[in-house]
Amino acid sequence: MPLSDRPYAPTSQAASVAGQTALNVQASTVPGPLPATLVLTATTETVIPSAAVSTLPLQVVLPPDKNLEQKGFDLYFSGDAKTTANGTLTFKVYSGTSLTVGNDTLLATSGTITQNSADAPWEAHLHLIYSTVSGKLTGWFEFLVNNTIVARTALSNVVTGISNANNPVATFLLSVTSSGAASGTATTITLTAASVG
Repeated sequence: MPLSDRPYAPTSQAASVAGQTALNVQASTVPGPLPATLVLTATTETVIPSAAVSTLPLQVVLPPDKNLEQKGFDLYFSGDAKTTANGTLTFKVYSGTSLTVGNDTLLATSGTITQNSADAPWEAHLHLIYSTVSGKLTGWFEFLVNNTIVARTALSNVVTGISNANNPVATFLLSVTSSGAASGTATTITLTAASVG
């Protein structure tokens, strides 16, 4: 299914704040938050911020939808990574709403992938399912980074407290770490597409 046909695209949970532009690109005629660009100049794990409000993380929100509950659905992030030094990249997907990853729940990681002074596309794909009855969100993930496939495996953590009565049901974030990033050798991550549904 093409990304444009997926029902839910990036948004910000804080979009209800007065005077703040809504970021759900399908529910608004305002230009969407993608592409989002993250320039890393240190080796610190960093959540991709919203292109519209840089003090908030770019969030892909799963709203209540009886047509998704207890049925498998997909979460995608994809884009391009440009490294200007030898090193590795690590992509991680979280359930949460914070720029501080310690406040979020890790769902998936690419592990460290070598990318030496290169420009390459990447993709994170999670296949998820949730149930209000069990209160759980679970699934599997796979990554493609610099032509390296991270094979399908179960989520790192099962998210609990899930309910279709919650709005949103779940919120997803993406972080990146570059071991070669420094002030003179920046790594540029472009998030071109993100969706759930």
